[in-house]
Parts: sequence; C-alpha cells; structure tokens
Amino acid sequence: MFDFIVVGSGAGGATIAKELANAGRKVLIIEGGRIVPTERAAETYRVASSGVEIWHATCLGGTTLVSMGNAVRGAYENLEKYYLETEKEIGVHPVPESHMGKGTRLLLSFSKDWKVMPKAIDFSKCRSCGKCPLGCPYGAKWDANVYVQKAKASGARVLTETPIKKVLIARGKAVGVETFNGKTFKAHNVVLSAGAIETPRIIMRSGIEGVGSGLYVDTFITVGGIMEDIGLSGELNMSLFIKRDGYLLSPHYSSFLVPYLASKGFKVRPIDILGIMVKIADEPTGSVEEGRVIKGLSKKDHDLLQRGIKEAEEILIRAGVDADSIVSTHPRGAHPGGTCCFLVKDFEPLLESLYVADASVLPGPLGIPPILTIVALSKKMANILIGRA
Repeated sequence: MFDFIVVGSGAGGATIAKELANAGRKVLIIEGGRIVPTERAAETYRVASSGVEIWHATCLGGTTLVSMGNAVRGAYENLEKYYLETEKEIGVHPVPESHMGKGTRLLLSFSKDWKVMPKAIDFSKCRSCGKCPLGCPYGAKWDANVYVQKAKASGARVLTETPIKKVLIARGKAVGVETFNGKTFKAHNVVLSAGAIETPRIIMRSGIEGVGSGLYVDTFITVGGIMEDIGLSGELNMSLFIKRDGYLLSPHYSSFLVPYLASKGFKVRPIDILGIMVKIADEPTGSVEEGRVIKGLSKKDHDLLQRGIKEAEEILIRAGVDADSIVSTHPRGAHPGGTCCFLVKDFEPLLESLYVADASVLPGPLGIPPILTIVALSKKMANILIGRA
C-alpha cells in the first residue's frame, strides 16, 4: 500500500512526488505517456482541436520538456516563500546578453519597454539553438524529469504508459486509482496532476461533478515578416518580453510563418523571418468534456489580440521588416488551466484523501508562463500534505 499515488509527472506531479518521497512517504508516480529522450520530446505533442488549438506534450516530465524555459512569477503573494525556493532549485536567471541573438538584440533596440526574461536554463550549457520547444538537445533547460529522478532516488516508484481511468472511492474517500485496462493501485491518498485537460476528465469519470469549465490557454499568435539573414529561427527565443494590460509581447519564431508567407507569394528561408509573439490573458470561457475541448475567442480576446498585433507590427516595421510581408499565425494555446478551480480551492482536498495539484486549480486569466507558479503551488501543497499524512 502506497502513502500517495501521484497521477502525472509534469511540473505539478513531479514536484509533489519529489517533496513527498524526500519526506519519507511511500510514493507511486503514474504517467500516461512514455519515457522519451529530451531532444525527441516534440514527438509526444498532442493538439486538442478547438477554436484555439491547444498544444501539450504527454510523456514523462510532461510539457516542461517542450517549454521555452520561461520562469515568471504570477501574482500569488501566498507563494512568495515557494517562489524563492523554486527559483533557487531550478536555477532561474535572466537571459544574459551573450545568449541573445541578432534578431533579439535588434528588437531590443526598438523599444524601451523590453524586459529580460528569467529562464530556468543553465546558460553554461545553452547554445542558443532555438530548439527549446522541441526538447533541449544539450541538457541546459530544467524540466520535470529532474524532480522525477530525485523522487526515484528517495524511493518513489514510477509507472509510464499507464493512463488512469478514474479514482477509486470508498465511503467518500479516495483509496486508489483504476487504469483503462482494469488494473488497480491502492493508496491512502491520491494526487491528480495530469494537467488541466486530463485531470478534470479523470474526476468526471470518478463520478464527481463540477469540473471542466473555466478553461483558459494563454492564447497566442506570432506576427512575423521578412528580414534577410536575421536568424531568429536559430537563436534562443523569448529572451525578452513586454507586459501590457492583458497581453505580452516576446521575440518568437514560428515555423507556421513560412507557409503563411508562401500564401502571400513570398518564398523565404526560416533564417529570413523576424517575429514577435502576442500572448493574451484570454477569458476562461472554455471547457473540457470527455470527448472534446471547447475553446474559442471571446470579443475581449479578439480585441486584445488585435491590440497586441498592432504593437508587434509597429515594432517590426521600425526594426526594418518589410511591412508588406507581415503575417500572423492562427491562434494557439499551450498553457491550459482553470478547469478545476471552481471545485478545488485553497489547497483543500476535493474529497477525503483526494487532491489536485496542477494548472487546473489556477483560476484564469493568467497570461504569463505558468511553470514557476505550478511548481511553487505544488511545493506548498506537498508541505501541507506532509503535515497531514
């Protein structure tokens, strides 16, 4: 019998498991995805089709493997202690100028409002190759597998390729989990950290209502155009950011810009594109159901995107991009959250011995990279659980 089963091994699950195992608790981590070499993490991308495409990775370590390494604090004063602890542990530092490429430095010179992005990257190993969203090939970027390995070193067991169907509940208490092939695992406590799409589905299949709504995804598009040999496609992206009311701008290359430019008659190499991401704090109007995800753009979302696009275009044109070549990609989201926040509040259990620790409990809109906040939240949750069990 385990003390804790932790479902999911991303930023939330890996953190909880590491903290609990380090405190001497008997922990089983169950991950629905497979183990994948970091440099091949993009193979595990999944895309939930809706009005806004939602991208996430399903593997050991979760979407942290394909993140940009951004480590920005959210507006959660009750997490201050845990933010500090997390930043120290995962090695958060502002991007040094030595790791800013030609495209980033050019954009930096055309707005006084840029701030340097803090990232969980070991810059002594980073080669500024631009492959962060594909999986770091040099082991420079922190990902949740670091915590998974620490949990294992403290005695935790890890099962991969084992999707969970539901939580086992007896007399109002969580007593374990059941897989889709009917296998069961028992524990005194269950922590769901499968992400804002899968966590509510597990809860629904367990017969608990009240989850699935409140979905936000930090919708983003990339605005880009032609500047010969600028090289943003091969450098560390999102090294800078501008935070506005409701949206964020950051230097960003997207491979989707190439076909968008081609549709306008421009044949360009990736190296010839300069781009800026526009990420909005989208309204939490989406929802997750068993067979589908529903997430579109509200009027407010659309207006925020248009404001961000206009500012991004102005910066690009000042930087020397051919104005006639500027295009915008379709809307995507990579930070789903909020789908359990109406039922799970203030670190309390969903029911006796059943807890949730991932982005699904963070109410939206968020509008910033969430990994640092998820880890800090999970550290606080682990501290509470250690005191209770």
